[in-house]
Amino acid sequence: MPMSAFSRRHASAVLGAVMMVLALPATAQDFPAAKPIKLVVPFPAGGSSDAAGRLVAQEMGTVLGQTMVVDNKGGANGIIGTDAVAKSPADGYTLVLVDIFHTTAPIYTRKMPYDAVKDFTPVGLLAKTPAFLFGNPAFVDKTVGTALQTVKATPEGINRIVATKVLDAARSAPGKVTMAMIGSGSVVVELMRAGSGAQFTNVPYKGSSPALIDLISGQTDLMLTTMASAAVHLKAGKLKMLAVTTAKRHPDFPDVPTLAELGVKGMDYEQWFGVLAPAGTPKAVVDKLNAALVKAAATPNAKERLAGLSMDAAAGTPDEFKKRLEGDAQRWVKLAADMGIKPLD
Repeated sequence: MPMSAFSRRHASAVLGAVMMVLALPATAQDFPAAKPIKLVVPFPAGGSSDAAGRLVAQEMGTVLGQTMVVDNKGGANGIIGTDAVAKSPADGYTLVLVDIFHTTAPIYTRKMPYDAVKDFTPVGLLAKTPAFLFGNPAFVDKTVGTALQTVKATPEGINRIVATKVLDAARSAPGKVTMAMIGSGSVVVELMRAGSGAQFTNVPYKGSSPALIDLISGQTDLMLTTMASAAVHLKAGKLKMLAVTTAKRHPDFPDVPTLAELGVKGMDYEQWFGVLAPAGTPKAVVDKLNAALVKAAATPNAKERLAGLSMDAAAGTPDEFKKRLEGDAQRWVKLAADMGIKPLD
């Protein structure tokens, strides 16, 4: 029997509805069965963010039973790679590994292509770590001079004398001491400058690896960076560790003074690493990703690798990470107002 016009229209509508259902993304129950997950690291390979990102990809991939692919997409202080994720489908298959620079970039960038808080859905923190003040050995030795020849002190006392001499040199000759830093601006350098009265000539780099190369070669004098970036060079004797940025000394380096102990006021800074998804990612998918991140950070392999980078696991809930993002963003806006920091590009 020939199909009536009504029947044809009805059949067409049903077929269209079926096709729409088939085109919908997989449900949270199926996630992440559809395809591998891409984790964007918005910095070049070799730095602390890259190390954290590869750890996340390996351990979370195992927990989820799905491949996680690391995509290093550096440039513009992490903005290029992060922006690509902000504009990706909110389905949980494209994530970004960010660090504290995610919340500092807006005070240094005139036209941000995204809002660091509103355009992302927090998945969770991974780890946190202090920054350490490192010096080029030749610069440090020249600065300290003969000051230690007649001093009988413990290693802790010697470290305090050395670090104090370096800070005094930066105070007494404004702009003469150079500070390598990642990107066009660094809040940890600004915090140190504000609290110490030392004036540095800042030398920007696209990543920690090229910055450390120049620090080791003597092209620059000092750098504030993480142990994840500097550990190999420190062990090889190519760097001298001078101080740590947190309020308390690091248990791995008990003889290294804090900058606060050296009289640097308001100096309490730690770098964190966490995972974000595009805004609008379904809660059920975020919860599944967060559960995998928490389990990943608790594995023996992750704990060992984080400890080797002087990082502490800090996995928590998406809401906890959201509060950290909002709190830090507000802190840096206030710092910019207090220090007169203007966008550099």
